[in-house]
Amino acid sequence: MKIFLNKKIRNISLVLTVVHALALMYTPGYYWSHNPAEPGFWIAIWSAVSSTVLLNFLFLKFSGKG
Repeated sequence: MKIFLNKKIRNISLVLTVVHALALMYTPGYYWSHNPAEPGFWIAIWSAVSSTVLLNFLFLKFSGKG
């Protein structure tokens, strides 16, 4: 994606993805997990990464630069 060519946006996206994944993993009462042996860990990682990619795609599409 073109939006990831910008170093500042790429770094912000990386930080937000990590924060999002950690927030999901440590949310009590849900199926997220901070244990890599459990599926909830990978679901949290996938959710964070996919939402970051989707948001960046939408920002690129609607910014008129895509």
